[in-house]
Amino acid sequence: MALPPLNAVKTFEAAGRLENFSAAAVELNVTPGAVSRQIKNLEQHLGVDLFSRIGNEVQITAAGRLYLGYVQEGFGKLQAGTTAVRADQAGQTLHIWGSRFFIRLWLLPRLPDFHAQFPDQEVLITTVRPDSPLPEAFDVAIMPGKGKWSAMSAELLLPRVLVPVCSPAYLKSAPPLNTPADLAHHTLLETPGAADDWDRWSASAGAGSLALARRVTFTSADLAFSAALDGLGIVLGRHGFVENDLRKGNLIKPFERTLEAGDGFYLIYQKRDRLPARLRNFRKWIAAQLKADGQGSLS
Repeated sequence: MALPPLNAVKTFEAAGRLENFSAAAVELNVTPGAVSRQIKNLEQHLGVDLFSRIGNEVQITAAGRLYLGYVQEGFGKLQAGTTAVRADQAGQTLHIWGSRFFIRLWLLPRLPDFHAQFPDQEVLITTVRPDSPLPEAFDVAIMPGKGKWSAMSAELLLPRVLVPVCSPAYLKSAPPLNTPADLAHHTLLETPGAADDWDRWSASAGAGSLALARRVTFTSADLAFSAALDGLGIVLGRHGFVENDLRKGNLIKPFERTLEAGDGFYLIYQKRDRLPARLRNFRKWIAAQLKADGQGSLS
């Protein structure tokens, strides 16, 4: 059987939902007579009465109510499909929301490559503190944690692997640093959320307590990192973030021992059957960047 006329189906949905031809006419901006003709046309197409007429009043029939359910379900799927197709357009702005540390030190230096591959893709970047809750609207977030975000897909980008780093200028003016135990006489840079990282690293290196070391605490990891570059002390740098400054000689590693912290940076986005093209492109690009650097596990 051929599909019924779409205008007639649309008119029937309004009339059936409102159970009133005049109210449907107002909603559709047509005359009540036009509504009546469309309904009659649909009934003739289906070979069944959708409404019973009693004087000037109409009442939806059992068959009409059954058909209305299918029509509304179909319109719902059509609306969802329309929304999905519009959202799939790569040209829409990609909203990246996340840790200022990751975005400033990892993403921004690589962003020109993304623009070279996707020159028409506009990008909106919002940086936040690592303890900020996810907003209601975003395309993709990059946040530190252990991969637990309710109702979200979370894929590990970079595990947090820590190694001591400092500037060459700091070591020239600081006490000798020949063994991990010598750190007890140095300035250690840290953040409140990772206050035990130095003690964990020291224990793994067999250096004992660092209770005598001077500690300088910063409100964010990027401030602690910047302080290390400025020669204020030694910070536990993260693999994936310090390599560029190590190559340039801005930082040095007094020790090679690393500490796996047990968490990392995650790529977070809403669960859905099909990701929008702009998000698929970004995910594919960031996976290629990690692979090129020999880092991460995103595939």
